[in-house]
Amino acid sequence: MKINKILGAMLLLGAMLPLAGAQAQTLQLKCMSWNVKALELKDNTNVSRDITRFVDAIRRENPDIVCFNEFETASGLMSSKEKLTEFARELGMFPFFIWSYDKDNGYYGNGILSKYPIVNSKSVLLGMYTGEDQRSVGWADILVPTDANPDGVKVRVICTHLDAFGGNETCFEQAKEVIADAVVPATQAGIPSVLMGDMNCGPSTEAIKEYQKYGTKLCNNDTTFSGGSKLDYFLSFPAGEWSCTDFKVLNTGDYPALSDHYPIIGTAVLK
Repeated sequence: MKINKILGAMLLLGAMLPLAGAQAQTLQLKCMSWNVKALELKDNTNVSRDITRFVDAIRRENPDIVCFNEFETASGLMSSKEKLTEFARELGMFPFFIWSYDKDNGYYGNGILSKYPIVNSKSVLLGMYTGEDQRSVGWADILVPTDANPDGVKVRVICTHLDAFGGNETCFEQAKEVIADAVVPATQAGIPSVLMGDMNCGPSTEAIKEYQKYGTKLCNNDTTFSGGSKLDYFLSFPAGEWSCTDFKVLNTGDYPALSDHYPIIGTAVLK
């Protein structure tokens, strides 16, 4: 009887301990980026700015991170409702709003949603240059738990929306600011980072080339704007530290009706 108890205890202990030599879980983040056109729907019929169809679309993909562009909140058009908090509540995520300017008694800018706790956040206004619309960049440092680091590995999620009205010159100068304000400090602090957003420029432009001097483009060049252009990007920093094999543009089903931009999604894997 005593031997059976000892053997039972040993078996229970063995089940509780990790196997010797087992590989630690790789740090992975399923990331989604979407210019949501202020929730108007592509045909501008969503007068109430109801979020249901957007929430359903996001829930289907089950991302760890969502970055929004053209996000308006708490304004008259939004019935004075704080829309990012509404999304966060429905999806069970942590929100961070990135302010660009006041609009109609509310605010306009970008947004980040994270399944993981946000431990630090900041936003910075970008220069106007030859552009016409004030833009910003913001970031949220999150803690992503892994088997090897159950308390979490710090990752910086960066979201921006460059100004379409200033052409390639403005996008290039604003991209340099994004790098200087958000990317370089993270790299210097040893924090890996991912960057998403509507860059309003094509893959061969100087802005995208500037990003690639410091990091890796995880997306392909498929069209992300319904007008036929590649405008939305998924990049990572430092260069060569991340990979993504499942990137796709969500341009089928009901997605084309929800905005004039298609959402992009992919799993970033830290090497």
